[in-house]
Order: sequence, then C-alpha cells, then structure tokens
Amino acid sequence: MSLAAETRAAVRTRPWLLRALRAGVVSYTTAAESLGIEGDRDAVATALRRFEDDLSPADTETREVTVRMQSGVELAGSDAEAGPDAAGTEPLVSVGGERMVQGGGRLTAILVDGDVDAGALSAVVDRLGAENVVVDAAGVVGDRLVVVVPRSDGANALRLVEDAMADT
Repeated sequence: MSLAAETRAAVRTRPWLLRALRAGVVSYTTAAESLGIEGDRDAVATALRRFEDDLSPADTETREVTVRMQSGVELAGSDAEAGPDAAGTEPLVSVGGERMVQGGGRLTAILVDGDVDAGALSAVVDRLGAENVVVDAAGVVGDRLVVVVPRSDGANALRLVEDAMADT
C-alpha cells in the first residue's frame, strides 16, 4: 500500500479528522504525527493536504427544523411488559423493545422535527458530549430526531441541540 493510500485509510478510521480536513482546520504536521504511519512525517503531511484537496467541503446547508423540549419522560420497558394500559402511549424513542415515553419521569426529551438524518444525530450527540451532558437515549427515524437527557440538563440541552442543528 502506498503512503498516500495508507494515510487515507488511517484518516477514514478517524471520523473527527475527516471532518476537520473537510472544514480545513487541520495542522497537517500534527495530524501526520498522530496517525502513527511509518515514513517521513512531511510526506504524510503532504498526503493529508492532497487528500483534503480531493474531499468535498463540509456541508454548510441550512436545515429546516423545529426543536422543542418535552419534560417528564421515563423508561417504560418493552411493549410486552407495558401491558394494555400503555397501548395508547406512543414512545418518543424505542430501541430493542425498550421505550422512552411521556409520563412524569425524571428525564427530558429534546425533539427535532424536519430535515434530520444520522449526520444530524451525530452532531447533536457530539455537541452534548462536548458539554458533558449525559445522553440517556437517542435516535433518528424519518423526519424526527430525539435525544433524552436528565431533566436538570434539559434547558441547556435544548440550547446545545439548537446550536448543533444550526451548525450542521
């Protein structure tokens, strides 16, 4: 494998570096050192520069979304465990049969409706993680993205999700 191919493969295993290259905010020499590729550091840095030139720029398209907060969310268990009383309770998030529903719980859901996808979910979870906000559940299906956080983090999470959606 050539040095350029090895460099590109190493970058692809580091999504954060790939995003940084697309955004044009990389110190090539420092990035080259961090990749651990055997060979001349300057040659790896040059391979990074060339790779960046071949990448499409970061997508800065504005998303049309509505962001809202819903407090009182709780873990309701699986549909099978919930019984007949839960038949009318639509889950906000359901993964592996576990449901997060509105019902007086200690959690808050941040709901984003509109132009959302897995990239938006990644941006939201990364932004919340950068601010040390615990994410209890998260998912995206169709035109809805949901993240569930502790109630005490709800207002802060709402602002962070709005910011993340503005930046994706």
